[in-house]
Amino acid sequence: MDQQDRLAARVHPAGAVVPSPTATLWTVQVLRGVAALMVVIGHSQSAVAAVVVANGGVFARSTLVPWGAGVDLFFVISGFIMVHASARLFGRAGARAEFLRRRLVRIVPLYWAVTTMFLALLALATMKGGDRFPSAGAVLASYLFIPVDTYGDGRLFPVLDLGWTLNYEMFFYAILALVIGWRRKAALTAIGLLLAACVGLGLGMSGASPAWFWTRPIILDFGLGVAVGALVAQGTILPIPIRALLAVLGVGVLLADPTHLFNGATGMTVANAWPRVVWAGLPIAAVLAAAVLGGEPRLPRVGLPFTRIGDASYSLYLFHPVALIAMEKLAQKLPAVRGTPGWLLVLVTVAAALAIALAAYRWIERPMTMGFARLLATRPSPPQSVAAAR
Repeated sequence: MDQQDRLAARVHPAGAVVPSPTATLWTVQVLRGVAALMVVIGHSQSAVAAVVVANGGVFARSTLVPWGAGVDLFFVISGFIMVHASARLFGRAGARAEFLRRRLVRIVPLYWAVTTMFLALLALATMKGGDRFPSAGAVLASYLFIPVDTYGDGRLFPVLDLGWTLNYEMFFYAILALVIGWRRKAALTAIGLLLAACVGLGLGMSGASPAWFWTRPIILDFGLGVAVGALVAQGTILPIPIRALLAVLGVGVLLADPTHLFNGATGMTVANAWPRVVWAGLPIAAVLAAAVLGGEPRLPRVGLPFTRIGDASYSLYLFHPVALIAMEKLAQKLPAVRGTPGWLLVLVTVAAALAIALAAYRWIERPMTMGFARLLATRPSPPQSVAAAR
């Protein structure tokens, strides 16, 4: 086995139970890396645009890629990975506790750490007369993944606004946990029905509330990933021409963004409504199906950096605001930074975000996740005596 094969053999969803030694899923890791980069590039453009405009300049934001669809890509992949990674849990006693333990270990420690760091910075800014510090209830809700109007502006964002996606993730995990102990076919069918039922209930809701938030159509992105995972689980293999057609159509529709859904004003948040599922979720599911419904090709060297970014995608998502804030602060103090051409400033900011994320993944996320996994690992019960067993 050469170096490239060894690298490919290590690529798998973080924290996942790989059903087979051959299921390397490097294509999924590449897609995770692409999703993270889409989010970071989109946010970096918004931050740079604010700096350039504040200094009297003009910044032409790129619409070549629907950058905001990176979130939909994350959600579809998440639905797929949960099916793939839980292959050995479906229908097993104790599956619910094991699944929740894995998900909490994977998601909670790093998010809580970054949220705590952000709250400390916010407290310093508040003491200096800056932004208002959120209420105790809003802080608690943020730690518990409950969507609330943290800053009184009518929007359901947690203290760390990036956490809105994790509020959806944890809701999806809760639905999956309800049925993980069932046989796989029944469980996956139930997940689809439950997600559809939630969206149906949401049709009669208005106003910002946790129930309204969790019943937005965007949750169907998870269901699309689950559907692809179900096809893989039952051994569906598509001919290469069909996979190629799915990939071309999916990428084509996504890039075309025919309704200009992701081409709104700078800093605008795309509504988590049906158009997002149709013009982002469905095309992304087609691309994912093309990637996984058949044998994976040999991992090309050009894909290796994206698998590394895929590994560190959670750190990149949570820590990339550090690079944005640093860029904004430097622009306030240094004329040379303010005078830097906008797109060069975007490239430097994205590169800084990647460097921070890769370091955070190696020195913070991975050790933290492994430490909590060992701490919370389930241990076999000690053998009981015959008398005790009676």
